Amino acid sequence: MIAQLANGISDYSTAIGMISRHRLWRFVIIPGLLSVGLISFLLVGPALAFVMGGGEAAFEDTLISWYPFGWGAEAFATFIHWIPFWLLLVAVMAFLMFFIGKYIILIVASPFMGALSEKVETILTGRIPPDDSHFFADLIRGIRISVRNLIREIGFTLLFLFLHLLPVVGTFAAGALTFMVEAFYAGFGNMDYTLERKRFNIRQSVHFVRRNRWGAIGNGIGFLLLLFIPVIGWFLAPAYGTIAATALVLRQFEKEGIPIEGMRKA
Repeated sequence: MIAQLANGISDYSTAIGMISRHRLWRFVIIPGLLSVGLISFLLVGPALAFVMGGGEAAFEDTLISWYPFGWGAEAFATFIHWIPFWLLLVAVMAFLMFFIGKYIILIVASPFMGALSEKVETILTGRIPPDDSHFFADLIRGIRISVRNLIREIGFTLLFLFLHLLPVVGTFAAGALTFMVEAFYAGFGNMDYTLERKRFNIRQSVHFVRRNRWGAIGNGIGFLLLLFIPVIGWFLAPAYGTIAATALVLRQFEKEGIPIEGMRKA
């Protein structure tokens, strides 16, 4: 467990040297710019909505209107009005960035990250992997797996909210568990670029990542920490996460005796 977690994080050191040494910047620039542009939009959007939508009261009323249930609506409205506005705005921005934005980046950058993963495999193994890509089929698969993971991540996060009922300890536990779940699914997305190339179907990818969950969490921790660094971190996160995840997946293939050629869909 600890070794997998540490390896998942330390694989980012492989990415740092590999990009410059093997001149991989062409795989970094376009997804990096897409990432910076998308995150900037997600962060600026709530602020613009506040300014153009009528101020603090209108912003809070909009959030309250999003509550989907009849039961608990009054308590939810009271909770929204109780939270300091600046904290509410930051929470919405963080949700958009780390939940929604993360998955949009994984989907939009997938054509570039798949090519980068293939190049990294060639560097690490000395062999050129066969080109077995199917753009539209792979794109649909990527969207399906991202939606699946997003729903599960939000579900776990909502479940962890109940821990806040326990003073201090519950709040700390909820924060730690939420971060680990976010890291797991971020690592899942990065690892899946390689698994997708190896023709793993969704079920096979899920089983592989679950077996190597601590490696996925380690990779995701590195990815999320980069997202905490404005602009530079946003720019580097997609490529660094993909390189580190490719190294992780290939290492686990060797340990588990999975042929490097991968698997075929049944």
